[in-house]
Amino acid sequence: MRSLRALSAVLLSLAANAGAAQPIQPAIAVGAPTTISEGERVTLHSAVLDEDRVVFVSMPASYDGERRYPVLYLTDGQFNFDQARSTVGFLSRNVLIPQMIVVGIVNKDRTRDLYATRADFKLGARTIPFPNSGNGDNFLKFIQDELIPWVDANYRTTPLRLFAGHSAGGNFALHAMRTEPLLFQGVIAISPWLAWDDHRELRELESFLASAKTPVRALFVSYVGANDGPEMKGDIDALSAALRARNDPALRWSVSAYPDETHDSTFVKAYYDGLRAMFAGWSYPRDPQTNALIGSLDDIKAYYAKLGQEFDVPFLPPPEVLNDLGYRDLGQGKIDEALAAFRFSTEQYPRSANGWDSLGEGLERAGKLEAAAAAYRTAIALAEASHDQGVGTFRGHAQHVADRIKSATHS
Repeated sequence: MRSLRALSAVLLSLAANAGAAQPIQPAIAVGAPTTISEGERVTLHSAVLDEDRVVFVSMPASYDGERRYPVLYLTDGQFNFDQARSTVGFLSRNVLIPQMIVVGIVNKDRTRDLYATRADFKLGARTIPFPNSGNGDNFLKFIQDELIPWVDANYRTTPLRLFAGHSAGGNFALHAMRTEPLLFQGVIAISPWLAWDDHRELRELESFLASAKTPVRALFVSYVGANDGPEMKGDIDALSAALRARNDPALRWSVSAYPDETHDSTFVKAYYDGLRAMFAGWSYPRDPQTNALIGSLDDIKAYYAKLGQEFDVPFLPPPEVLNDLGYRDLGQGKIDEALAAFRFSTEQYPRSANGWDSLGEGLERAGKLEAAAAAYRTAIALAEASHDQGVGTFRGHAQHVADRIKSATHS
């Protein structure tokens, strides 16, 4: 079945030639409402922290099957999980980042969990005591020794892990990058509060960046600007200077400012931009005139293999890209090339109902009707098992090829 991207030009044409708009009729509910699952809430007991901890887990829509996914971990799950999950879903649906599992960690005592040193908060001449602060290294040990192994054991993950945090969580994300550089390949630090404990983490980061060869492959840092105060801007400027001085081509990094946002509202834009920065180039190049993919199946394989090398993790072409490539070649009459793309897609993503349906269309165009019927049957079975909304379309394709087989038999 064609992707939404492949149909976009047709839909735009239809819209341009549509007649006068019809009045919108009020919607009428049919049947009882059903629950839409947005993820799982899990309570884990941590021996490291000697307490129960709550995490939220969200899987991609394509999770049914054998496919494995990178994982995005984030702090302050009680505030940020919903937004992060929906942003990941939006970007991955548009093939701008890979599909990912999202794990949000609930932090009830943020200064205890997210700062690695014991300190008080200083606001001008005022000091606000935080006697429970400074347990960040234990919290990181919980993530490394208990949470990540639990996620890997219970969900289908790849070795690619990202970490994201906001404010105190941003400080913690940078602390994790510095103290456990093998743990995450990409880090997103949104308005990191580096002023904590007289800028101690910043000083450690400057020393770390000057001497260590960090395995972290991608870093995105953001701040608000004037709304975050001159102290944070000075800290971010100092961190940026240390990153520039490092001059490490293996580390992709960027810093963004959001002067029109507040310290809290910046999360939405910064998560979006941070994820885009992590996976710059994930969207395969297209012809700007036709929107068609450029190159061959081998070109696409090589392109994503090279992206994977940047993270030291194997990357396969996304199924949406393979699907578009197959239909591009099918539209150009390159039947063998189209079948190669569709077959490779079903080999790499054998639980994709849409992939099997597309293979069926290619086989039907090649005149291989019995093989097309078998591919359509596989698509229908997978769609029924996963409650795929495309199952009606797949049944229509199967019926069409069945009618062609019947007609050929009787002719």
